[in-house]
Amino acid sequence: MQTTKSKQNGMTFWGLLIVAALFIFFVVLFFKLLPPYMEYGKVKTSLENMARQPDAGNMEKAQIKAALERRFDIEDVNNVDLNKALFVEKKPGSMTIRIAYERRVPLAYNVTALIEFDDTVQVNVR
Repeated sequence: MQTTKSKQNGMTFWGLLIVAALFIFFVVLFFKLLPPYMEYGKVKTSLENMARQPDAGNMEKAQIKAALERRFDIEDVNNVDLNKALFVEKKPGSMTIRIAYERRVPLAYNVTALIEFDDTVQVNVR
């Protein structure tokens, strides 16, 4: 008599737990990091729209800051401090407006994700 062992196919219970834990980890990470990236999209859109204004090239830093703060109020951007994040550099014929800031997102216990955002637009001075 000859007996053959059938090979077991499929995933073990521990393998299933590891795959499930990894899946849950990445889903939680995605949902924790999604709001800062969505807010960055609003900041970027606000900066680009402000730079398209016809008089943007003639504005001073205080006027640019006030215009961006109005746009941030409309877009509900609360975590960007323009006093620290806004940089304006004027050159002959052009102006560079830059917003650079970082966000700290608590993930679990004492683990925090640090995300750095930096966006720049060029404005022609007329």
